[in-house]
Amino acid sequence: MELTGRVLFVQHQDDCPPGYVGERLEQRGARVEVVRAQDARLPDPREFELIVPLGSDDSAYDESVPYLRREWELLDGAVTAGVPVFGICFGAQLLSRVLGGQVYRAPDGPEIGWLTVHTTDPEFVEPGPWLVWHLDVMGTPPGGVEIASTAVGTQAFVHGQHVGTQFHPEATPASAEVWARHYHDALGEVGVDHDGLLAETRALRDDARRRAHTLTDRVLARRAGR
Repeated sequence: MELTGRVLFVQHQDDCPPGYVGERLEQRGARVEVVRAQDARLPDPREFELIVPLGSDDSAYDESVPYLRREWELLDGAVTAGVPVFGICFGAQLLSRVLGGQVYRAPDGPEIGWLTVHTTDPEFVEPGPWLVWHLDVMGTPPGGVEIASTAVGTQAFVHGQHVGTQFHPEATPASAEVWARHYHDALGEVGVDHDGLLAETRALRDDARRRAHTLTDRVLARRAGR
C-alpha cells in the first residue's frame, strides 16, 4: 500500500534525523515533514497519516524536559484520533508512557552496539543485528505485546496499530559516527570499542538499510490492517 498523505517526524536533535525510515517513507510516496520537538507549538496529529517520534539524549520519564508535555499531548492526540505512531528509542519510550507503560533508568548502565534481538515475531521484527543505543528501559504498555527483547528489556512492542522500537532502525553511518564521537569516552567505560563499533556500522550498512526499509513496510502494513 503506497502512501499519499503526510507523515510527521518529531526530531529532538540534529544527530537523530529520520534516516533510513524517512528515506523509505518517501520512496513509498509519503510527504515527509519534520518538526522540532522544542518548537513552541506542534502540529495537529490528525493532519497526518503517521507520526514518528525519534531519539533523544533526554529521558522520557523526566518531567523537567521542557518539551515533554507538548510531545506527550501530540502522541496522546494521535492515539485518541486513531493516527498510528511509530516510536523510535526516546519516541518509543514516550509512546509507551502515553499508552500506560513505564520507563526507567537501566539499572546496569547503557546498552550500546549492534545486537541481535530475541524476536517472537520475526515476520515483523527480524533478529537483526540492530543498532541499540540507550540508557533507559521501557516497559511494554498494558494491552501491548512485546515482540523483541534483549537481556536488558523490551526492544520492540506493538499496541494496536502503534509500534515502538528501542533500537534504531533509522540510524545511518553518519548518525552513528556523530554519536560515537560525542560519547567516545563513555563507550570505553561500558566496554564498547569506538573504532570497532564504527567498523561494524560501515560493514552492516547495506543490510541495516534493507532491514530498516522492511520494518518500515511492515509498520505501514500494520497501519493498513494487513
